[in-house]
Amino acid sequence: MEYAGGRLIVAQDGPIGWITFNQPERLNAVRRDMWDDLPAAVADLTSRSGVRAIVVKGAGDKAFISGADIAEFDIQRNNAVTNRSFTLAVSAATASLIEARVPVIAMINGFCIGGGMVIASACDIRICSEASCFGVPAGKLGLGYELDNFARLQSIVGRGVAMEMVATARQYSSQEALAAGFVNRVAPVTDLENAVRDIVAMIVTNAPLSIVAAKLSSRAAIDPLMEVEAQQAIDICFDSEDFREGRTAFRERRLPAFKGR
Repeated sequence: MEYAGGRLIVAQDGPIGWITFNQPERLNAVRRDMWDDLPAAVADLTSRSGVRAIVVKGAGDKAFISGADIAEFDIQRNNAVTNRSFTLAVSAATASLIEARVPVIAMINGFCIGGGMVIASACDIRICSEASCFGVPAGKLGLGYELDNFARLQSIVGRGVAMEMVATARQYSSQEALAAGFVNRVAPVTDLENAVRDIVAMIVTNAPLSIVAAKLSSRAAIDPLMEVEAQQAIDICFDSEDFREGRTAFRERRLPAFKGR
């Protein structure tokens, strides 16, 4: 399935739902229509039977996402008024990843800059290749890094590192991103996809309702308004067939067969 004129490609491979940012000739820079269509792409995958994780990647071998498409800025972000509409589209796009009922993994290879950091920070887990580099070049363009994007980055790497990233606008290596806590792990370029598939394989063995509760709890940890919903999801786990199955399987020393109910 294609969205945004083929610049977003959605596919399912067993338990993995893939979203590919497909503009390699511009290092997968994100156009406005890609921001607009990302929620539909995420909804497409989460509605499919059997999808247990979503993996976001960039087409080609040079970039995950090199940023928002600056070629559109003269129209889309030429002043504060037009930027508000653009920002709403970006916020809706990132919210779709944050609110997805399954874990979302960023598979990062090459440039992860600007809009790439925005997308990656909205994912639950970030795995990158040794060849990846990261940066927030807002200061080099004179634009203001949006509040929700900054808050999300700061929640991952802390205030000091977030401020350094934005204030210096420099690029960080994969090892620096790992040390800062922005990525979960670094893999050789040739082993990146296998590293991501290994994580999904572990996710698939666990109870789906437990993962839903974990995602909501993660959000509630930084947003008190989510606490009631998170607690409800936790309670559902304790009343579920899967919890009974998990206890029985433990006693019988076998692998549990979870059904998500």
